Amino acid sequence: MKGRKLITLGAVIAFLFSSAIYAIAPANAVAWKPSGPMTLVIPYGPGGSTDIIGRLLAKKMESYFGVPIVVENVAGGNGAVGAQRVNNAKPDGLTIAMLSGSIQTIIPPTTAIGFEPLSMSFIASTHESVAARFVSKKSGFKTIQDVIAAGKTRFLIDVTSGGYGLPDLGTALLSKKTGGIKYRALATSGGAESVLRLLSGDADMGQNSASTTVAHIKTGDLIPVLIESDTWPLLEAMGIPKSKTLFGYSISNPSAVVGPPGLPAPIRLEIQKAIKAALDDPIVKANMEKTFEMVRFKTGTEARAIAVKARNGYLPVLRSVGKVLK
Repeated sequence: MKGRKLITLGAVIAFLFSSAIYAIAPANAVAWKPSGPMTLVIPYGPGGSTDIIGRLLAKKMESYFGVPIVVENVAGGNGAVGAQRVNNAKPDGLTIAMLSGSIQTIIPPTTAIGFEPLSMSFIASTHESVAARFVSKKSGFKTIQDVIAAGKTRFLIDVTSGGYGLPDLGTALLSKKTGGIKYRALATSGGAESVLRLLSGDADMGQNSASTTVAHIKTGDLIPVLIESDTWPLLEAMGIPKSKTLFGYSISNPSAVVGPPGLPAPIRLEIQKAIKAALDDPIVKANMEKTFEMVRFKTGTEARAIAVKARNGYLPVLRSVGKVLK
């Protein structure tokens, strides 16, 4: 009798436990879906590497979610204006941004922007941009030594993406490591405008990535003189020297897709899945490879860790060139 009661009690407990799991399971199994059109903010002008990759991503994510994804260029402050637009948005998954390395790493400690990008909700990373220093064919420069020699005798116009970003840091480090060169910054809305300024002769030099420069490298209108990221296979094959080898510095420019602070985990994870699915798509993958950037998927947790590591690594460098806010 005792045994029967115990068995009956065990059966009841088992039934109640399985019923509880069954009651919870459907809610957990239902993936988040956007309630309407989504907006992907690109905090730079059109035509740059972040814009090109962001548009490739958005197009594929539209089919994943079944809703339109509007790509909105919000340039200013080297990513700060567009990032703040998303930082202040409702955390419902309908407004996200693709950030480059500058706004994640060196703008917050050097510029009063009123918010902390690392407090935003990191969703995923799609790529890391390569970086090199370029001059135009019109400049008459052939090598980085030509650029340095000219900067000893006159002010060079250095084209940047606006605000104090990674291109500015690269120039500051080049100057510091070579005993000082004279230069003035010419701010633009992003990588595409920077290239146009170089090609037109408005600027003497500038750091840029692959998406906006490769076509002009092939025509000979843009001349790469120094690889400033850890690697850029195309330029290495051309014999272009690395800043790390010559001068002991390099630039890391990681991407991150982010949402407003407090974006719920189910929304973050579903958008992360959509990004992974897009990067795994053969057509998207082939088009991404044409950008010549270092395309690689990272989770939101990994993307934030990369940004934190990069910022911590840059802080001593920023202090050495006198750029950290008091």
